[in-house]
Amino acid sequence: MNAKLVADEITYWSVLIYYNDKKNTVISSKTTVNSESELSDEEKIIYNKLKDWRADEAREAQLPAYIIFHNSHLMSIARHKPCTLDDLGNVTGIGKRKVEKFGIEILEVLENA
Repeated sequence: MNAKLVADEITYWSVLIYYNDKKNTVISSKTTVNSESELSDEEKIIYNKLKDWRADEAREAQLPAYIIFHNSHLMSIARHKPCTLDDLGNVTGIGKRKVEKFGIEILEVLENA
């Protein structure tokens, strides 16, 4: 992305943003999921439980659900089925901060699913 100051009668910034078409969500170095339809029945159950948990978190924090986790992250968690916080941190798209903030709750959702 490039930004450049344009001098004319009025000085203004111009910004050009490029969007890449993201069709595949990478879960690990070996597995990709294109959509919810590629999840197994068990993974769909887990994914839906994670979505319910996320909705509760978002409502409590008064934030949009995607701020808590994107659907692609929930699909990755459902497919990977982490058992520990370290495993959760290895799921693509899940950073240290998310693990610290939500890790234990996510593991509980997985255990109860």
